Amino acid sequence: MKLFNKSVKISAVVGLSAIALACSDNSTDPTNPPEPGDKVATLSGTITADRTLSRDTVYTLKGYVKVAAGASLIVQDGTTVVGDTLVSGSSLWILPGAKIIANGTAERPIVFTSGYREGTRSPGDWGGIVIIGKAKINRTANPIYTEGPSTTAVNYAGGNDDNDNSGILRYVRIEFAGYDVSDGQGQELNSLSMYAVGRGTTIEYVQTVAGLDDSFEWFGGTVDGRYLISYESGDDHFDWTEGYRGRNQFLIAYQSAVFSIRPGAGGYSTDPRGFEGDGCENNKAGCTFTNAPFSNPVFANFTLIGPGTGVYSSQDGNGVMIRRGSGGTLVNGVIARWPGTAVAIRDQASDNLRAVDSLVFRNVTLVQNGKTFDDLTGQFGGNVNIPANNFVVEGPTVTAASLFASLSPVALDFTPSATSSLRT
Repeated sequence: MKLFNKSVKISAVVGLSAIALACSDNSTDPTNPPEPGDKVATLSGTITADRTLSRDTVYTLKGYVKVAAGASLIVQDGTTVVGDTLVSGSSLWILPGAKIIANGTAERPIVFTSGYREGTRSPGDWGGIVIIGKAKINRTANPIYTEGPSTTAVNYAGGNDDNDNSGILRYVRIEFAGYDVSDGQGQELNSLSMYAVGRGTTIEYVQTVAGLDDSFEWFGGTVDGRYLISYESGDDHFDWTEGYRGRNQFLIAYQSAVFSIRPGAGGYSTDPRGFEGDGCENNKAGCTFTNAPFSNPVFANFTLIGPGTGVYSSQDGNGVMIRRGSGGTLVNGVIARWPGTAVAIRDQASDNLRAVDSLVFRNVTLVQNGKTFDDLTGQFGGNVNIPANNFVVEGPTVTAASLFASLSPVALDFTPSATSSLRT
């Protein structure tokens, strides 16, 4: 895998084999002519019939590009798609009943990136990818709109097909995405937003790089994922809410810096986290976490590396935040270098689920975090049975860097080091 033209060997803790997401630099800048020999094309408006994007052409998303129900957007391996940086929020939307078939390979990944040339790109250059399916969520209002301005937002209420298929994202990289679509009111496009996406959809070998808001966010639904990488996020690396019940295995979140944002694109979060899990956000219409289906995802074989102290303006920076009645299963992982708290269960509703085994942690190593457990409510920190849950809380002399071959951004290698406790 290459990140910012740096060769990187990625291998996650406890069972993740090497991931190769090769990159190519065939991007364009809308203010400059393309490289000689590049073909170019523009995508805009609504795509109502099947369309194939070819690897010999660089495509520009101009504005909010939507694939309508019944249509498929087929993207050949090795294709590059850029967001038009001169049109605010340029993004790709897969609507309910539509599909994206982006089936890249390790040698020829599909790249969605900024329209600016390499070396001049920033978080917020373009909007990102939005997939909207027909699976169940736990919000009861109708309509329920995606994040975005009223002229663009899409109703995703009323789905009842947990096996719904919105297509394939395989060996796909999404770079420098995210955009404030609400005039500073907290609604921002993510690198990859998944609304009510069903488990018939394939999401694997997907990498996000330097997004402005969340890297991966699930709003209900059941879609599974494998081999997901979040590199330098502007907010949460992995975020779920509204009754999400998918299963995800082999994940890496890595944070070492906060990058400069494209002027006018929005602002960074004040509470960035590795995992953020909600049953449902009670300030939204029809959102009550006691409604079924309940948020109860699985995350296995994960590595969450925070930036350490002095990087975030706020030290909230928690490795895992569970709240608002979310359950879940988090097994076989590392939570390291988060300046706030390693594991925070923020309210009684979620802690009640932990007490009856609907919120489960097993085989998780905690190292070099600000605090081990959240003590804001006096619940989790006082009740957790560390041995029974196979938590390993490393002592103060152990660092995150000592557990892996290299956590340097220029030579990342997540293979456990020769003396790492992760080997056992």
